[in-house]
This record gives sequence, C-alpha cells and structure tokens, in this order.
Amino acid sequence: MKAAFIEELKKPLVVKEIPDIPELGPNEVLIKQELTGVCYRDILTAEGFFPRIKLPLIPGHEIAGTIVKTGSSVKDFKEGDYVASLIYIPCGQCKYCKAGMENICRNKRTYGEDVQGSYAGFVKAHENSLVKIPKDVPIEDAVISACVTGMLVHAIKDRADLKKEENVFVTGAGGGVGIHAVQISKAFGAKVIALTSSDWKAKKIKEYGADEVIVASGNVADKVKALTNGEGADLVIDTVGEPTFEQSVRSVRWGGRIIVIGNVNVKPVSLNLGLIILREVSILGNLSSTKRNILEAIELTRKGKIKAVIHSIYDLDRVNEVHDMMKNKSSLGRVLLKVS
Repeated sequence: MKAAFIEELKKPLVVKEIPDIPELGPNEVLIKQELTGVCYRDILTAEGFFPRIKLPLIPGHEIAGTIVKTGSSVKDFKEGDYVASLIYIPCGQCKYCKAGMENICRNKRTYGEDVQGSYAGFVKAHENSLVKIPKDVPIEDAVISACVTGMLVHAIKDRADLKKEENVFVTGAGGGVGIHAVQISKAFGAKVIALTSSDWKAKKIKEYGADEVIVASGNVADKVKALTNGEGADLVIDTVGEPTFEQSVRSVRWGGRIIVIGNVNVKPVSLNLGLIILREVSILGNLSSTKRNILEAIELTRKGKIKAVIHSIYDLDRVNEVHDMMKNKSSLGRVLLKVS
C-alpha cells in the first residue's frame, strides 16, 4: 500500500509503498480505509509544532473503515465491523477514562503524532479508541465523526451548554470545522452568525444553515452586535485562534461564553482582561471528543441534522497540494484523501 510520511520537518511529505499488513499488538486491529480526513493539525505537525514526534512518521488521525484483522486479545471487535476511531488512544484505566472523559486522559497517545497515523490504506488502531457504527453511515461522515463533528458536539453541547434560540457566532465558518459548527449549532436550535474571510464562501455557508454571514472587513464586533439587538453573541465558537480571537472577545455579550477549538498558527493571543472581568465573560477550552460524542454525532447524521461538507477528495499522491490549499484558505469544508 501507499503511505505518506513526514521524513523531514518543514519539507514536503513523501509518498511511498510499504507492506499492507503491519504486525498487530494483542489489543490492536487493522482497519482498511477508503478515505481519511486532512486536519490543520496535520500541517502543524509537519511544520514541527509538536516536538515530541519521531520521524519518519505517517501523519493523520481521522480514521474510519472496516476491520480486516484483530489482535489476539481483542474481544469487543471482529473482522467485518465498521468502526470509527478517536484521534487518540486512551489508556482506559485512569480516573478520566473511567468517568467517560477519555479526551483528557493524561496517558493518551495521538494517531499521527505519538503513533503512526491515517495517511495510508490500512491503519493499525487500538481497541480503546474504537466505536462500532451502523453500516448505513456514509464513509465521509464516519471519517470526520471524531475530529470534526464529534469534537463539535463535545464543544457546543458538553462544554458550552448551548441553549435553544441562543445567538452563536462562528469564526472561520468556511473551514472544515467551522462549516460543521454552523450545522451543529443549528441542529441544537441556535441562531447562527457566521464569519468568513472569503467572499466566495458566503453563499455556501448560508446554504448550510447560517442565518447571517459576515465577510471579514471593518469592525466585525459591531456587525455582530447589530445582528443581536446590540447585545453580542451568547456563544462564540472560535475555530481559528489568534487571528480572530480579539474579534471573538469583542463580539460576545456580557455574561456570554467563548469556546476556543482551533489555533491555526499556534501564536499566543493578546488578552485585555478588562473585557473579560468587567463583562463576566467565560472563556472555555475544548479538547477533541469522547466515544460518546462520536456516537452522538453519528446519530445527528443519521437523522439528517448534519451532513459532511466535503470540498474535494484527492489521491494520496497529491497530499502536499492539499496541505498548500488548506494553508491558502482555498477550500470550503473538509478535504479528504483517497487512500485505498
């Protein structure tokens, strides 16, 4: 099979042939993949923002497909099962894992960083990270159910506690995470104001459920307030990080919440504490998803509440082109790689 490797940081990935069937540990399974998703975190990994990685490394952590082989101690999964995976391997033993909060397991290992990832036709996965999913779920939706839709369910429902009819402001709404944040916020009954930096994306973002779309220019916060009776958004979902964070802080209402789920350039932000303290604003972090969140996202998909927004599917050989396209903001929704 073909696999894409990071062989040197800040250099193009190298695509080459490797054996189809790696040796499995007792609690591991081999998953045959058709597609895998490309996350901006993969780009940051290749650029050296996660120094713990060891090269050569297969990046990627958006995993779904059919089990074709199981390790000797695997009990809950069998050949032929259709599964999706968390982006990490939880230990399964710590207090967080036992409480259903495996996303903050301190012993977890991340696919495409600590262990080999998903930019390949077959991927070796640990049973602790897997959930069985119905076979009628399209593979595109399954692939993004951990890193995108499940993560957003965790952020919007579990962490930010979104209420029906609240005003939600989504930054980076044309990106692979932002466009799904629009859909999931609408599925939970919110009014959604979306922010994009690209004129050509605005119409499409509306088609996917946004009530209002702002194309970034001028004072964005004033535009958000004008659309919310002068108040500001009840909840800001910041999918971008440093480039939009100040706008997020200024766009939230008094007593509102900001949930930060992306940081595309890993730069620190400048924070005016007065804007937080004097307006009693809550800033929340969000880390990945749990297995329960994956199942919740899959159920929203099966009910027709959300649908994977796929910009395009590229052959694995074009992986470097895909990374460049994402860095240049020229994609709407998620980009997938065909790895089979």
